Amino acid sequence: MAINKTQHTTMPDAAPLVLSASIDADVKGAFVMDRYLGDTLQLPYTFDEIKIKTNDLCTSDTYNGSIYKLYYNFLYLNAQTKIASNKFPQSYKGYIASTAASTSANVGWYSSSNASSQAAVALNGTNGTILSGIVDGAFVKELGTSIDFVGVVANSLTLIALSGNSTNSTTGIRLNTKFVEDATSLSFTDIKSLAINSDNNLFVCNGTNIHKFDIDAVLTTNPAIGSIGRFLIKTIGGASTDIYAKAKFGNPISVRIDSNDNVHVLDKEHNGYKVYDRDLNWMSTTYTKHTSGTLVDMDVDRSDDNVYILNTAGGIFRYDTQGQLVTNYYLDDILDTDETFTKLRFSKIDDDILYILTTNNVYKKFKTKLSKSIGAFRLSDSLIANETLSFIDTMKSTTSTTYEYVFVGGESTSAGVYSPIGKVFKFDEQLKYRTIIYDSYKLNTFALSSVNVGGDEFVTSWTINKSLYKLLYNHMLFRDNIHSKYTGTYDSVGRPQYTQVSYITDTDTSLFDYTSTLDNFIGINEPVYAEPINRCLKNVYDLQGKLLDMCKEKYTNKYPYPTQVVEVS
Repeated sequence: MAINKTQHTTMPDAAPLVLSASIDADVKGAFVMDRYLGDTLQLPYTFDEIKIKTNDLCTSDTYNGSIYKLYYNFLYLNAQTKIASNKFPQSYKGYIASTAASTSANVGWYSSSNASSQAAVALNGTNGTILSGIVDGAFVKELGTSIDFVGVVANSLTLIALSGNSTNSTTGIRLNTKFVEDATSLSFTDIKSLAINSDNNLFVCNGTNIHKFDIDAVLTTNPAIGSIGRFLIKTIGGASTDIYAKAKFGNPISVRIDSNDNVHVLDKEHNGYKVYDRDLNWMSTTYTKHTSGTLVDMDVDRSDDNVYILNTAGGIFRYDTQGQLVTNYYLDDILDTDETFTKLRFSKIDDDILYILTTNNVYKKFKTKLSKSIGAFRLSDSLIANETLSFIDTMKSTTSTTYEYVFVGGESTSAGVYSPIGKVFKFDEQLKYRTIIYDSYKLNTFALSSVNVGGDEFVTSWTINKSLYKLLYNHMLFRDNIHSKYTGTYDSVGRPQYTQVSYITDTDTSLFDYTSTLDNFIGINEPVYAEPINRCLKNVYDLQGKLLDMCKEKYTNKYPYPTQVVEVS
């Protein structure tokens, strides 16, 4: 079968952000685009599942059932031509830090061209800054039509609201208080976690208490209400050794919000979590007896309100809305000797993306394959070094629907400054895919409805051959438009790392000399029953296996390295 191959002068390794054809919607509907290098590739349907059974009547429904499975395999092939790029941060925008030289209420914006150590220059000889000891942050869009944002951050004793603009150039302080309530001078004692719901109410985990605040005035520059600050709506809490005490805690360490604005509170001492409605009325208590290690953080997947709990050993435990353990994962990321897992946060624009924070880095993962990582943030490439990371938060971009803001809190020490220098780093992130195929080919493929034998058609050699031709045509287009292979390297601990795509060479598996034969079709004099049809289906299935081999990656090195010593026990 001769196919006219479109001429291309460049190799587009970046997959298009916009779906190019209906087949893309079919692929996205059938599969999560979560391929990692090193994954085992396997067609969803085996031939034993595809073939027509010898005692089946060869009706259009029976035949179309087999075609559906082959077409599903074809969609799987297309899904394997995409892999998430591990080049991140995608766009580092800079950071907010205290500076004695700043005219912006003691905080300033440092552009991405400034090293993270630059903040220490103006602080030599000082005893610390307003952001020293930063522990958590929660960020939202400024009220009104503004495209700016406000972040509420905190150290253990102080609540601070920072403003920022979409041009990543200025910042300021909207709130700076050590008091839960100004009228009573009730002070914060041990702030550990912050969260903001859809009504812009702020929840603060402070000691063994959970405070709910109205912060509308903090989220606007309107002078009529901007001077009000914030006010306390409700407080629950107090110490208790009983996990089933509805409004008391042992050691609450994390507060998160689900899709219905219910408030989830993780209790480290009681090894469990409690759920409250938006008004902090108790709803349920879950004792997480299945978790192991020391609990450090939680988040709620807003696509299904499942709870994910992280421990220091890299275990993630997923609980459903009934408080039942669904599954658990163990992260395979190899950490430095002084590096520990500390936080996890879901993406605000992609339900399948989760960020894991350690004391030294940020790991980006697919929710469906948590044990592995798409990659780690290349912080040193962004002039970020020697930082101890303390929190991570995400929010939708105020200017685009295709990316989100990722905020990361960090601290560093400097010889001339007598306490850690706190910072808030900002990244613009989105999930980008790399591709090994010219995606425009999909505009010329036949949809499943076109490949099927119609219900009003007679099942004859002619109608089946017409269907087989269309299906084979799709596969030949797929073959002709694969331009590259994924290339990876093994790192020092044996993890496959994506590096680039590279053109297919003579030594790589290819099907460019493949041609169809008469065995791909039913002869005009052959009876139309299971055996002849299965012969044709088997040829398509075998072709799919060879095309899948073309989608596999290749590596430029081997593991272990020749210089590494391997111990055999």
